[in-house]
Amino acid sequence: MRLIDVNTLELKEFFSDKAPPYAILSHTWKGDAEVTLQEWERAATDITIKRKEGYTKIVGACRRARSDGLQYLWCDTNCIDKSSSAELSEAINSMFAWYRDSAVCYACLHDVEANTDTFCKSHWFTRGWTLQELLAPRKVIFFDYRWTVLGDKSELAGMISDITRIHVTVLKDYSTIYDYSIAQRMSWAAGRETTRPKDIAYCLLGLFKVNMPLLYGEKEKAFVRLQREIIKVSDDQSILAWDLLQSASHPFTGALAASPSEFRYCGSIVRDYEIQPTAYSITNLGISINLTIITTCVRGIIFAGLNCARALYREAQHSKQRGGIQVRRCFPIWIALRHLKHDIFLRAHHPSSKLYLGNSYPVLARPKSTKLILDLDSPQLLTERFVENHIEILRRHTSVAFSGLHVTVAAGKMIHKGYILQEAYPLKNVSILQLKCRGTSAMSHHLISSGNISIILSIFWNEKSSPLEWLHTTILDPRLTVSSKMVFDAGWECLFRENSHERSTQAYDSIHSMRTLHNRLRQTYGITSNPCMDNDKVPIVVAEDQPLRDAFGQLELIVDVTFREDPNSVDP
Repeated sequence: MRLIDVNTLELKEFFSDKAPPYAILSHTWKGDAEVTLQEWERAATDITIKRKEGYTKIVGACRRARSDGLQYLWCDTNCIDKSSSAELSEAINSMFAWYRDSAVCYACLHDVEANTDTFCKSHWFTRGWTLQELLAPRKVIFFDYRWTVLGDKSELAGMISDITRIHVTVLKDYSTIYDYSIAQRMSWAAGRETTRPKDIAYCLLGLFKVNMPLLYGEKEKAFVRLQREIIKVSDDQSILAWDLLQSASHPFTGALAASPSEFRYCGSIVRDYEIQPTAYSITNLGISINLTIITTCVRGIIFAGLNCARALYREAQHSKQRGGIQVRRCFPIWIALRHLKHDIFLRAHHPSSKLYLGNSYPVLARPKSTKLILDLDSPQLLTERFVENHIEILRRHTSVAFSGLHVTVAAGKMIHKGYILQEAYPLKNVSILQLKCRGTSAMSHHLISSGNISIILSIFWNEKSSPLEWLHTTILDPRLTVSSKMVFDAGWECLFRENSHERSTQAYDSIHSMRTLHNRLRQTYGITSNPCMDNDKVPIVVAEDQPLRDAFGQLELIVDVTFREDPNSVDP
């Protein structure tokens, strides 16, 4: 690697394992304002180069390194010969290690001024390459454009976590990076951008301990290639637990995500170490993997269990701990798959991208694995009526955004006077749709369906995003399923809209209006919301008294839904 002598500004070469202590510069590029290696070497005789903003920035970093007692500095603009493709490829594959091995990293935020609120708005937090520059070094010091110290990574960890959705623990201790699941690490890159599409993969290599050559012209395919490389070295199946972006036009895809943004809401997905890890691999047909499956009554749709779970937390009192303890609950993740041909399946993002099944589901206690092939290629647009009826509904109403509601689903025969499953049934056409998210109103509304049974669940939230009250109404109507537009064309859809023309926002945004809404639904459909143990058609809906929190402290209301109708008693 080349290093800049901060005293003479000369470039010197070292073997990476024999490099002296050095500082490293993190910054965002400004195109032609930056200085290349060739320009740096001509700077002594070319005054125009010294006038470049990039030159001034590097000299400022050298000045700071001298004051910290360091003789050398590394910068990605002028310490790599980018005219050499071999050197560039080696540098990109080594860059995470170079940041990790530095004595200190200087993060220069050119759009931030000390003692203002510009820190959280800095462009630096949105770039792909700065992710590894934030996480890999032991110590990161932030500076504004005048080289005024803003604080170091540990001191600012809480604020940085709020900005980036990166876990506080890894910001305070860089050595914990690989304790996080693949899905969690991918979520840190969600929403970040790179100038070239393929760089969104290259900037993540060190985060997953993989190396791969740079290929010209591959563009977005680089991210798929990165996931292939990760699968070669990891048995963590959370790499399959991503969600299709809302803007997508088709509910069936290959097994791998198209971009890190599809892991945006995976920050609480952890490895489930109680599930014995099994090897899986890439073949010429797709991903060959053994998964536990649950069949459904929808032709070709199954749910497959992964060795990962969603972790939520709550505080609990403890006799020996004055401040109490943190209790973690994990909800196993199941993804929907659609049979394509033979043993090959597509990833299905409808009826639901993921389901969370309660641990009380007895059929899962000793699961039997089934060998599957997960197709890697996004399919051509299918023309079946099953698909055509769903696409517009998906585009208009499906949302994977944070809603504050965590639904677990099960189906089976219940033991009388207790919510314990005596016999498990296959899950039917289960759907969880968000009819209306929290916006200017404090209410959210959700549709949970299985077969011909639908539940309208409404929650009223306070200003601290804590649920004050919740109501549900059960509707036994085969028309009100996710496979029919009737649910959205019905007259009461207007009740769930963000703005109501019939009443003021203040009047609408109240617990009283939520009760009125459900009274009208019950009067219209003649169904009571109270579960009756003698009526197997009515599902049991139970919300936990105390909401849990996700990895970032956001409250989640846990609602357990158990459908009790035997699938053998109805036509599939």
